[in-house]
Amino acid sequence: MYLISNIFKIARIQTVLLTSFSGVWLCLGLLAPNSWAEEENTYVQPLNEVFQTETIYPQEEGEVQMQLSPTFSNGSNRKLFKVPLSIEYGITDFWQIGFDWESHVNRNPDAGITSRGSGDLEISTKYSFMNISDSNYHVAVGFEIGFAAGNIDKELTEGFNEYEPFVILAKDFPEFNNSQVFTRLSVSFADRKKRHEDPDEDETEANELNWGIGVFVPIGPIRLTTEFNWQTNEWHNSGDENQIFLTPGVVWDLPGTWEWGIGAPIGLNDKSDNHRVITQLIYEFDLY
Repeated sequence: MYLISNIFKIARIQTVLLTSFSGVWLCLGLLAPNSWAEEENTYVQPLNEVFQTETIYPQEEGEVQMQLSPTFSNGSNRKLFKVPLSIEYGITDFWQIGFDWESHVNRNPDAGITSRGSGDLEISTKYSFMNISDSNYHVAVGFEIGFAAGNIDKELTEGFNEYEPFVILAKDFPEFNNSQVFTRLSVSFADRKKRHEDPDEDETEANELNWGIGVFVPIGPIRLTTEFNWQTNEWHNSGDENQIFLTPGVVWDLPGTWEWGIGAPIGLNDKSDNHRVITQLIYEFDLY
């Protein structure tokens, strides 16, 4: 009975995901010629990024965004410090490409030797449809590819290349100082590329569901943010990851084209890190 229950559970999740993604792409094909033509930007962008959920906003044509995001995580049996570096570039006002690299990872287990080094790489692309039919609704679709570039024997990678299509939905509330509610849904398909010397130490090769929902509220130069994030692969191939976080945060719109923020993800279940601290520094400039 347990096996049958899980089979039906997986089937339901896969059906919902396929229906959701198919519906989005169908809408794109039917409405893009009339509703989403690339016109001059009219939307208001109170911030660039939040902390654990990708935002809807694209880089403008020729614009570069550089982001440094030092992150500290305190898990049940290890402490982890990462310094991700991200670069985004606008090909058009609505289409961007991105590059992410874990430039430094410091893993300090409660038992064992501390390991240091660089981690995984990721490239991505995103296309955003802003102010659909002159409304306050936005949609973005994109794709990310992650590469297992870290040393698996130092636990600086899980050893998978990952392929992740995603969709982002957002709605602005101009009457509330351009606040926004947003959500992102994706599925990450794992492809093992590296193994431990002891195969029993390998993570389960299971596809992962990622869902985030959040809101931000601008108050002067400050943006108050809150996110809820869920990551799980328990629905596929007997995966054992299931992390849930609530992330309050604050972002400051600094003079010039700088932005700084700090968020504090709180683990809401036993498989999540107890807490995290994420800081981010963003700088934007025109390439030409």
